[in-house]
Amino acid sequence: MNLKFKKEKFFFGISNSLLNNSWIKSNPNTRLSLHISQKYSLNSIVSNILSLKAIDINKIKIFLEPSLDCYLPDPTIFNDLKKGVDRVFTAIKNKEKIAILGDYDVDGLSSIALLKKYFNYFDIDAYSYIPDRLTEGYGPNFKAIDKLKSKKISLLIMVDCGTNAHEIISYVKKNKIDLIIIDHHKSNEKHNDILAFINPNSIFDSSGYNFLCSAGLTFIFINYLHKLIKLNDFFSKRLPDINMFLDLVALATVCDVVPLIDLNRAFVFQGLKVFSKRQNIGLKILSDENQLNKKPDEEDLGFFFGPRINAGGRIGKSNIGEKLLISKDESEAELLVKQLNTLNYQRKLIEEKVYDESIKQITIKRKLKNHSLFIFNPSWHEGVLGIVASRIKEKFKKPVIILTKNNNLYKGSGRSILGVDIGLFILQAKKKKIIENGGGHQMAAGLSIKENNLKIFEDFFENFVESNKNFTRDDKNLIIDETLSLNAINESLIENINKIAPYGLGNPKPKFLFHNVKIIKPKLVGETKKHMSFFITDETNKIVKAIFFRAADTTLGKKILTNYKKNLFSFVGFLKKSIWKNKIYFEIFIEDGVLGKDII
Repeated sequence: MNLKFKKEKFFFGISNSLLNNSWIKSNPNTRLSLHISQKYSLNSIVSNILSLKAIDINKIKIFLEPSLDCYLPDPTIFNDLKKGVDRVFTAIKNKEKIAILGDYDVDGLSSIALLKKYFNYFDIDAYSYIPDRLTEGYGPNFKAIDKLKSKKISLLIMVDCGTNAHEIISYVKKNKIDLIIIDHHKSNEKHNDILAFINPNSIFDSSGYNFLCSAGLTFIFINYLHKLIKLNDFFSKRLPDINMFLDLVALATVCDVVPLIDLNRAFVFQGLKVFSKRQNIGLKILSDENQLNKKPDEEDLGFFFGPRINAGGRIGKSNIGEKLLISKDESEAELLVKQLNTLNYQRKLIEEKVYDESIKQITIKRKLKNHSLFIFNPSWHEGVLGIVASRIKEKFKKPVIILTKNNNLYKGSGRSILGVDIGLFILQAKKKKIIENGGGHQMAAGLSIKENNLKIFEDFFENFVESNKNFTRDDKNLIIDETLSLNAINESLIENINKIAPYGLGNPKPKFLFHNVKIIKPKLVGETKKHMSFFITDETNKIVKAIFFRAADTTLGKKILTNYKKNLFSFVGFLKKSIWKNKIYFEIFIEDGVLGKDII
């Protein structure tokens, strides 16, 4: 392997690892770190990480233990939120018929569940409508509105969709239905026919909370409505503790991959506490049926709960996930979980096929020379394109758009990297009439396009990414927080590291370098045999288990299998404590590596 060596910049001289990353050692503020360590009794690793986060030293405690009291804003700073709440208050008081139309992903389903659960306390059984991904596509449509009209509703709330559906919005008004939209997809246009348009990613909103997902916004909406109902004292029964809904908000916040900063951090931190109380029957049964016998963390929300709840909307019926989230009956929940587990298994098989074919297309057509990746195939399953786009983005560290054919249009999903706003790109493509429809936010988007515009679109996408002023190659940099010996891994270290959790976009997991370790018993594991499990040991003679996800097709994975007997390796990864049969053990989750002989 040809390594460029720059001692002054690259950690251990690694400018191009086996996963094509440059290793950069973090550079903590040592004086501030020492101050933080002394003031809050934290170890040096944690205080070093905190010193890099530009947090006021007096607010470290709030960061480590974020509460809604500290982070919830005045709800009236959001455009139209007060107007929307007043309208819902009137509807509850007058027992009007309310409908909720939402997206089929976890954010949309959670937002619907939040509203339905709250309305149920007032004996209002709101009608929900979730469009079918394959036959109807994303967002509201004329057929959906006609169905809602037949239910004689007077108020419609759209969640996680609707922002750019101008024709449908006008159609709703024409049918004399009041409309409230709670969404976070980008918008630069006026909305004249909406009673209340609540969207911090709209040019009409100056709240500064454009990092929230729809479920987070929906919780703020419910919180203000709750206060209004309390103030007016018109409800005779005991009001619910709406903080018990935070498990749904946390789930959506993690699964929608919005930054885990500020209020989002508080939502997930507090939501995980609610999760552990197992009061949501559907989520409890989902855990039990799949033997998740531990307190869930943010990783479980994203990789265990999210894919299963999403599976219905991807390749089955869109409303299975919603039914599970609002279920009050264990027998019903068990049946729904079985359906979701089956669909999730099918989804994995479909996803792997589309992913493998996507990588082949990228390689054969030599697309890696581009700044962006645009691929399409009329036979791919639309339901898995978003996940495949995410995986390709992670593999190549480039913005990705992937499409398939649905009737006469190509439809699909895009995923981006930090610095390239794919939601803004889709708005520009729509404005230039290159695409038929679409919307999104900074990191993800969806669109539909005519076949004869595919080449124009590809060039427009490449030019947008190439000319983006915020676009740098820093996404190839792997920031390493500390070098550790295996002997340093213990419960105290893990507990200290976990004080900075929840981790996610905007608050990455601490990454450690394990230098010159010997690999023991590597093997491919998992249903598709694409993951790798092995043990590592170093000069301290301690043995620790390691997991490397999706290793089989990587250069690093292949090097491990062919060189582990004759070479030492150096790995970068994060640490996790696991419990199996009441025994505690530690695992290293591998994110990168090099052969030991290449270490300078």
